[in-house]
Amino acid sequence: MRLRFNGRLKSFFHQNKWFNMEESWLNSSMSILVVDDDPGIVDILVDFLRELDYRVECASNGVEALALLAVKDFDLMLTDINMPVMGGMELIKRTKAQEKCPVIIVITAYSSVQSAVESVKFGVYDYIAKPFNLENVSNVVERALEKQFLQHENVNLKEMMALYRASESISSQFGLDQVVKVLFDSAASFTKADFMALYLDDARNGEKADFKLWQRQLFCWLPKTERYLLSFLPKKLSSAFAEKYFTNYSSKLFKVDDPLVSSIFKGLQKPAHFSSMMAFSLKERNRLVGVLILVSFNREVIFSDKLRRSFYMLVSKAAAAIENTYLYDNLQRQYVETVESFALALEAKDSYTHGHSHQVSLYASLIARHLKFTADELAALQQAAILHDIGKIGISETILNFPRKLTESEFSQVREHPCKGRDILAPISSLTTVAAVVYHHHEHWDGKGYPDGLKGQAIPLMACVVGIADAFDAMTSQRPYRAPATLEMAFAELQKEAGRQFDPDLVKLFISQKGEIERLMASRLENDTSLLRRKTDQRLASQLQLRLAREAVA
Repeated sequence: MRLRFNGRLKSFFHQNKWFNMEESWLNSSMSILVVDDDPGIVDILVDFLRELDYRVECASNGVEALALLAVKDFDLMLTDINMPVMGGMELIKRTKAQEKCPVIIVITAYSSVQSAVESVKFGVYDYIAKPFNLENVSNVVERALEKQFLQHENVNLKEMMALYRASESISSQFGLDQVVKVLFDSAASFTKADFMALYLDDARNGEKADFKLWQRQLFCWLPKTERYLLSFLPKKLSSAFAEKYFTNYSSKLFKVDDPLVSSIFKGLQKPAHFSSMMAFSLKERNRLVGVLILVSFNREVIFSDKLRRSFYMLVSKAAAAIENTYLYDNLQRQYVETVESFALALEAKDSYTHGHSHQVSLYASLIARHLKFTADELAALQQAAILHDIGKIGISETILNFPRKLTESEFSQVREHPCKGRDILAPISSLTTVAAVVYHHHEHWDGKGYPDGLKGQAIPLMACVVGIADAFDAMTSQRPYRAPATLEMAFAELQKEAGRQFDPDLVKLFISQKGEIERLMASRLENDTSLLRRKTDQRLASQLQLRLAREAVA
């Protein structure tokens, strides 16, 4: 018969179906180790416990018992106190020091009962006195195994809750890097893997693409013999290979001699050295999103089938989160493209401001060369320069195109465009930095700018850069109410306002690149001349068509 739980406990497990899992200890035999130097006692206990359907092994002393414990997991150990080679007390101490320790019951003669009581201090569950009653043995063993079962299920519950929290954390992420970080951190904690590699596809439009090595991470030091395997990890998996080997299953455990190992690690000339390996297919909406490979080089960490199935819960969440980041990025990209189109359309309405934002981005990039901006920071600066006047969409065209200087009332409306620009960009989380530059690009170094009156170092650096580039292009461009300033005049104005309107150090950086600035101005003049010629030709053609139409009517 199986393990006989008392009625109340059994009822609890049947009512709580979470515990009735495939590998639940309630539905499988328990393993017991009997340790005693008396062959007669050993035979009686082994035969009796096997009749109760337990899996039983035996040892005659502490040394033999430790050898068995080193290679097998036992749920319960019954041990004598007085034995040759290694006694029961020493065996108990060493067993308790192990990571996976069975419940321990001491078997002792009446003369050693005091020793048995003392052993309880070391965490022994109970003791059975010799000569023993088999019914009493059955009851004590059953209670001990009930305790072991509950401890084991408590550990399972903690692990499942940890996985659940990790999956919820993954689901709440919007950035791909954040999703991958949570996935790797959780995998390292839950599986104790020494190495992980994640391959993701580049299919943003639904087309098939290769799976590129997105991230790899080694969590421990490895000798050269074991690093040998990782040196053959490919930088990409072809879509055909991924579809062939990873589409038909959700997860897989590998043996060292599995043919797929050599297929993944191409060029491997000698047998792979690893303790355990498993791979997970990241699928979403029946599409393969990526492949996650985990490797253990530690002989004590063997990936089990149960671990594989449990961890797939987190992997499936990660697949959905990764697919969502793609969708979110596409949505953000489309919004940015729409806003940029509005900005260009705004400039196209006025020949005087046509190309202004593009020119501001070029001047800003000249300054950024000397500021050691990262690639992401430079991209944000250029985007902010393109969008710095996007808020003027909300300003009346009549005011923007007045052929004279504005009155104070009119200019107060123009001063609203940084706020309007920030509001337009606010829904785009990826443009948080850009929105701040758009909002602050009219702040002055002396604190007399707008909208917040920030001063000095409190002004975002990128906003200071765009402010200089914006002012310089405005000064050197044609306006309805004035002619463009020469390069020398514009430089003089920047130097005069250095420390008041502009960051003095950035002004010096900008002016020091006179040759590059002249080249950009010449290119701008050529483009403006070409545009003016095209518009003149279009106007003349329209006038000619109108005259011909009138003559035809006459």
